[in-house]
Amino acid sequence: MDSEREGIILLLGVTGAGKSYFINQLKKKGPVTERPVREGHTLRSQTSRCQLVQMVLEDDDGDERSISVVDTPGFDDTERPDGEVLAEITEFLATQHALGIPLKGVLYLHKITDNRMTGSSGTYLRLLQSLIGDSAMANVVLVTTMWYMLRDEYEGEGLRRQTQLSEKYWKSLTEKGAGVTKFEGTPESAWSIVRKLAPKEPVVLDYQRQVIEEGRDLIRTNAGNSLLQKLESTKVEYSIRLKDLEDQHDEAIAIGDKAVARDKEREISEAQDVLRRIDKSVAKLGAQPGPRIKEGVARAMKGQAAGRAVTVLAAILNITLFVVQLVVGV
Repeated sequence: MDSEREGIILLLGVTGAGKSYFINQLKKKGPVTERPVREGHTLRSQTSRCQLVQMVLEDDDGDERSISVVDTPGFDDTERPDGEVLAEITEFLATQHALGIPLKGVLYLHKITDNRMTGSSGTYLRLLQSLIGDSAMANVVLVTTMWYMLRDEYEGEGLRRQTQLSEKYWKSLTEKGAGVTKFEGTPESAWSIVRKLAPKEPVVLDYQRQVIEEGRDLIRTNAGNSLLQKLESTKVEYSIRLKDLEDQHDEAIAIGDKAVARDKEREISEAQDVLRRIDKSVAKLGAQPGPRIKEGVARAMKGQAAGRAVTVLAAILNITLFVVQLVVGV
């Protein structure tokens, strides 16, 4: 496999930041082929929600090189525990590293339509920092999205927000080399952002070193520990909330207020669901995936014919691969 002529860019961000929309705009840059992924030799028991868009660039001599952008599941998803999301991202990053495919960098997407930086956004920004590490921060671009949702009269407000993000909330990242740009919502804009990272020297993230090279449990990685702190804090908050709701429910029952009792039963169920998802996340963080992934890659590579490393990556992880053919210079 000629992995030296290939590269990977990772898309990260909370759910709803516009990662899938960004990927879909890349698909519009040229003729697209969906390459079916063979079954077997997978490291996952079910189809991943990640998808890859591989931009194949051909020069005048017919030589090809490629840059592939992967859409990852978002954190802060009401349907999926954060621990499960981190585990899926781990599968991708660890397999990519084990295959020797160069990682060109990370695009972190953030909605410009968010009026303020919430506690949740701050938490996931710290998680991003712990995933990447200082040494790879120059290969990160912080991308503001959803500009097309702003009315013309609010364009100035959007620019003010981006400046505030750069100078305040993202300062610790930009001071270490991270770039900042805006995604205009078009194929051309998506491709121009990808081209900011494509020429970069490849990097290895702190998280990859800790999982693959050091064989740590997820909970003992910087990113896993950061997520654990967030989960423990949320568990305390919802445990107190659950106790208060149960007391309110009992009071409503005592005075015969059935309507309030029903409302509290619904809220109790929601709080219990949050606590169950937290417990599921913590359980996921106990995994030590490094050795398993390296062994799985070695098994999958036995008898593997030479070919594109990214195609092999998609096959191992059982993820959808879209190939966009481009002429160099487009």
